[in-house]
Amino acid sequence: MLGLAALAALMAMAFVGASSAMAEGTSLCTGDGSGCGSTHVHETSTSKAKLLTTFLTVECDVLFLGDALSTLGAPLAIHGKFTYTNCGGCEATEENGPAEIKVLRLGHETADITGEGLVHVVCGSSLDCSYNGVGLTGTGKGPLLSTAANGEVSLQKQVTNKEAGGFLCPTTSKLDITTTPLSATYLGS
Repeated sequence: MLGLAALAALMAMAFVGASSAMAEGTSLCTGDGSGCGSTHVHETSTSKAKLLTTFLTVECDVLFLGDALSTLGAPLAIHGKFTYTNCGGCEATEENGPAEIKVLRLGHETADITGEGLVHVVCGSSLDCSYNGVGLTGTGKGPLLSTAANGEVSLQKQVTNKEAGGFLCPTTSKLDITTTPLSATYLGS
């Protein structure tokens, strides 16, 4: 949810959104055109990730730790775990992991990012809900195009859907998150 996938969220370095005919194979690199084939991904939110419900906004710091399933993919699949901290009076935990992130390089230092995962959010007696992040989409930029030194992944106003059950759960909520790798991560092919 918060960060899902991204993702960050989510949350590696780029995901799917264009047709495969327009996209290229994707590899994570430690240098601009060098050191490609990295498989370890470690990202943190640049500011608090926000889950915006109709009556409450939950804000958390997000950390993603994962590994690419190969060194080159179209898209490149990454499995990992999101950790949520400093959520004010709320708690957020990833469930049914690992979260899956897909990165698809579209061109020089740009990629589409898609993510999928499940987050359980509890805020005292006012919110106890699980949201899935199926179909979350974002934009990945390598260090050469990003405003963050090491690159970034950004998901804005992405819809999360309530899972069955829960207490006072809006059917849909929206997720805003931007993450950056802990070390420079370039997008190669």
